[in-house]
Amino acid sequence: MSSQVPAVIAKIVSQTQKLTYGENQIANFVIHNPEFITRNTITAIANEIGVSETSINRFCKKVGFKGFNDFKIAFAQDAFYRDMQAKKKERREINPIDALALDYNELIVNTSALITEEQLQQVVGLLKQARRIFLFGLFDSFLAAIALKNRLSIIGIMSEAISDSRAMKIAASQCSPEDVVIAFSRSGSTKEIVDAVAIAQMNQAKTVAITCYDASPITENAVVDMIVPDKISVSNSALMSNHITFLFVVDLIMNVFISSDKKYLKKKLDSEAILASDQSITNYFL
Repeated sequence: MSSQVPAVIAKIVSQTQKLTYGENQIANFVIHNPEFITRNTITAIANEIGVSETSINRFCKKVGFKGFNDFKIAFAQDAFYRDMQAKKKERREINPIDALALDYNELIVNTSALITEEQLQQVVGLLKQARRIFLFGLFDSFLAAIALKNRLSIIGIMSEAISDSRAMKIAASQCSPEDVVIAFSRSGSTKEIVDAVAIAQMNQAKTVAITCYDASPITENAVVDMIVPDKISVSNSALMSNHITFLFVVDLIMNVFISSDKKYLKKKLDSEAILASDQSITNYFL
């Protein structure tokens, strides 16, 4: 995880589906009372929530920290970053464009804090060795699947992006251990995708989950699970696209791909040269 911005709240949100009722109580308190967390001891926090100090330490470890002290340091750094963002907003009148831009910026920064280079290297390694690549997604998530398909084709790697539930199951049923399935799902619990991923795994295909929630059905038995922040962690979530963080992950994957071997950069430049030689805007986008 990047040390630049801990993105603690985004990390907590990503873990909610695997937290117990009591741990979710702690999570909700932390998310809605950041100042209290940064200004008080573990004893005061435990008394305020009505839980034991041991429960808080267990919660901190479950969401990825060594203990309460490690959690509090990261949370304070995160709170400082958010405070700086708030001060930026106070310096000028915020119009809808600026407000949305700041939220998009926060999502991108938090994504970079949650995704590791090791995960990206793993995904690229799987794609390089794959016999066939299937990309599953529905609605906004499918837009990310299409984006990855197009980006891969530019460097000479063919894949199939699928949004139809029956087509996903058919593709999954034909998978083998040499195939890779990448599933994009905000919730990680979309039935159509969960069912198709399960079939692919039964056929020993390697699966990659890109979702906003850890411990969701599609992350089970995945070779790589990449957790990105949910848009509900920012102010104007109702106005934002669901797939913005997925598109950023696609860009990160392609960056590692091209950096790993000059032949991919050459293929990219050759493909772009061919596209640029076609002066028809309509043909370019088709």
